Amino acid sequence: MNYNQIGILLGICAIAFFGFTLKKVGNPYIKGLWKSGLLVFTIYAALLIFIEIRWQFISDYASKYDLNGNGFVDINEYSDEAIAAMNKMTGSAKERNYAALTIAGLSSIIGFAYLLSDWAVIRLKNKEQK
Repeated sequence: MNYNQIGILLGICAIAFFGFTLKKVGNPYIKGLWKSGLLVFTIYAALLIFIEIRWQFISDYASKYDLNGNGFVDINEYSDEAIAAMNKMTGSAKERNYAALTIAGLSSIIGFAYLLSDWAVIRLKNKEQK
């Protein structure tokens, strides 16, 4: 199990937790925190799922050029297309390895911006009511 698959499981479990407990939260500021957490983990899981699906297509495309099925493109199987497919697969491997961390940072930034804007709206609504 790689880090992306662990991240997908973590994201799905967190979405379920935040989704089921959102209605039980009464304080609007805590509810904003819950909605922000739901947004963060939804973005996180959705992007990791996208990356895993993309990686599967890339690896299937590259394995198409392995004619004898030994897991490597041998010298007799070389062609320009096979080299391009293998380069794409090895180049995407770095992206795949660091995807869980970079997407965690990106989704956290988006979630924090949403949280701040939600709290600002709640505060403005409370001021207008007074």
